[in-house]
Amino acid sequence: MKIMGLEDIAYDLIKEFRASNTNKQKQIELAKSLAKKAYLRFNLEWVTEKESKRIDRQIAAQKEILDHYSQMFLDIAVEIYDVLPDESERMKNIVIKMKRGTYAIITNTSNNTTPFGNECADKVMEYVQELSE
Repeated sequence: MKIMGLEDIAYDLIKEFRASNTNKQKQIELAKSLAKKAYLRFNLEWVTEKESKRIDRQIAAQKEILDHYSQMFLDIAVEIYDVLPDESERMKNIVIKMKRGTYAIITNTSNNTTPFGNECADKVMEYVQELSE
């Protein structure tokens, strides 16, 4: 039995979203659900990676998470733009922060990736709360 990952779930929701193009309310609900699931998954993955306290490849793993979710968030932002333009814009703005963390220069004395990721993880939980209201 294959366990569905977020990508499978997200793209299934995107297919359902596209199929419901005549029902605006259903599209809004699906778009919110899609954004919420993506935000939650990113937050959980970021927090668990950070709390693992691994030393080996820690920053590289954080950069991979930020890169992966920035791509997924952009895919979702494009899909939901016509129905939830404000959420699409908010998602794009969090991607900007993710990309800053992905491209941060790491030196022996500074790590800019983790603070960017922490900020994104905190921010998306605010978005989840707003989407749940």
